[in-house]
Amino acid sequence: MRTIWLHRIKHHLEVSLGLLKQGQLTIGFSDFANEEFLRELDSSGWEALEDAFASEWGEDSRKARIRYNLWRFVQEMKQGDWVVVPQWEEFSIYKIIGESSQPIGSLPHDNLTDWHNNPVSMRNGFLHRENGELIDLGFFWQVKPIATNLARYDYADAALTARMKIYSTNANISDLRENVQKALDSFAANSPLNLHLQLMESMVPQVLATLRQELNPDKMERLVKWYFQRIGAAQVAIPAKNASGKVGDADVIATFEAIKTIIYVQVKFHRDETCDWALEQIDNYAKDRELADTDNGYSHISWVISTCDNYSADSLIISKEKKIKLFDGQTFTKMLLEAGMTGIDKAFE
Repeated sequence: MRTIWLHRIKHHLEVSLGLLKQGQLTIGFSDFANEEFLRELDSSGWEALEDAFASEWGEDSRKARIRYNLWRFVQEMKQGDWVVVPQWEEFSIYKIIGESSQPIGSLPHDNLTDWHNNPVSMRNGFLHRENGELIDLGFFWQVKPIATNLARYDYADAALTARMKIYSTNANISDLRENVQKALDSFAANSPLNLHLQLMESMVPQVLATLRQELNPDKMERLVKWYFQRIGAAQVAIPAKNASGKVGDADVIATFEAIKTIIYVQVKFHRDETCDWALEQIDNYAKDRELADTDNGYSHISWVISTCDNYSADSLIISKEKKIKLFDGQTFTKMLLEAGMTGIDKAFE
């Protein structure tokens, strides 16, 4: 299984970011940038690294924490690993394609420039500015981009965002494998992280289960009435069940004066599937009321709200033919949550 790394570009951004665009991920430590150093690490491991630091930077450097940054970069990173590279308010993800890390002197160095387009040259195995100043980049990995310039705000969740704030140049973040993959999948789908949506997805099943357990058909009608009041209906009524001369049936009628619209609703309290009978009832009722109220200028809309899991195939066909809006249990639960739950118990007083 590939390792996931975080690697922060700290050394000479003006040059290293340009190299990264060309496929070279870099680190500093130019004092150690030679093939012999890498061979010593391969043969003697950590001890060789400490000896090299002591030789170049003095005995006290044996305790320097930055040793681990170089060790991870040249020894622990491997071909096929992924590297997350934070860049200000963005981050990119790369795959290591080189067989091994290499000293900067092995870098292809034709036409190198910094981000100001100033020439950068290779002299004696090290990068230099035009004025002869050494550029402290010592090693590089050949990489290819998987996804670049992902906005942290949109695609990094809390755990990944926090890890990108660590001070260390690099770190093994394989424990955040799923977080990185989620960011990558969301970016590929052009679907930024959405807290509102995630909360809804987690809450809806629990709320719907509670509704099914605690309500009954009468209470469900009263809850639908409360919902319409909550979203601003001027008048909401539950018609008498046995009114004389009634054609069809509606359980709740909501009038929105501001937009001259009346919504007629059949309310069904059950699980599994809702059949087409509810659609026939509400369609007949709405047509009868519309014929009786031809001069009032209101639009008449028919709904079916059910706690069901889904509607029958015939119901879906009829709903399109008769322009009846269908709401299943999950959809209506989302509508309740969107409207806000404060005062919901007043529906049953």
